[in-house]
Amino acid sequence: MGMKALSHYWFRLLLLCCSLLTPAGAAQAADLLEAEQAFRFSARMKDAQTIEVRYDIARGYYMYRDNFRFAVEGAQLGAPKIPPGKKKFDPNFQKTMETHRDSVVILLPVQGASGPLQLKSTSQGCADAGVCYPPTTQSATLSLNAEKPQSSPAPKPAGGSPFVKPTGASGFTRIASSSELDGSLQGAGRITMLDFYADWCGPCKQMERLTFSDARVKQKMASLVLLQADVTRNNEDDRVLLKRFKLVGPPGILFFDRNGREITALRVIGYQAPEKFLQTLEQAARS
Repeated sequence: MGMKALSHYWFRLLLLCCSLLTPAGAAQAADLLEAEQAFRFSARMKDAQTIEVRYDIARGYYMYRDNFRFAVEGAQLGAPKIPPGKKKFDPNFQKTMETHRDSVVILLPVQGASGPLQLKSTSQGCADAGVCYPPTTQSATLSLNAEKPQSSPAPKPAGGSPFVKPTGASGFTRIASSSELDGSLQGAGRITMLDFYADWCGPCKQMERLTFSDARVKQKMASLVLLQADVTRNNEDDRVLLKRFKLVGPPGILFFDRNGREITALRVIGYQAPEKFLQTLEQAARS
């Protein structure tokens, strides 16, 4: 093997090693799909007594079996028939969770239908990169004679999460709106950290359980102004805040300089382990 070919070989090997060392959760917001692309929804009348709901799930994404909710106008809705998901104990929620990947087909028994039905389907899922999407509601108008799947052009955020009661994290000052954030940043005079959190977000709980609880991390964070946007309820203010920073969902940790400007290079999207987060905090302190 010639010197030129050998150099090329070692260069490719170095790139491979670097890619293997990159944390799985080191995602950027721009790398993540929008909800309608990650969880493609469609629905059709399988027969006069059954609605078939289908979600095609993009690779690298999954949906929680327990977080499906359905409502129908124009008929009485029976208990949804949701296939079993893959079971795994989740230490973040301290219980066994069931998730679906690739696709899931759900059958909804209906009675008393005499005309078009208005279906609303609410779901919630996450990306393997360590980011969870807020609950979203997608809708379809179904004809009793329709054979082709029908779907909404895009999901609508659910008007509040039906899945959990907000509890949030401790040690942070809560901000509930974009205007509250601006008020907190104005005249802060110190580096500010903003944590986007939700009760239905496993990686958020993982940040609390493993990273924020680390004694070294606590010591570093003590010098910062700590703010938290708890978007569990998924209300209008929550959605405005997420959209302002182009986040599809939590966790997202943002840092702002002493003048209230975001230090975009320090954004943390998804879970970050204590050692890596310490490096982020050290960079923030030098800003």
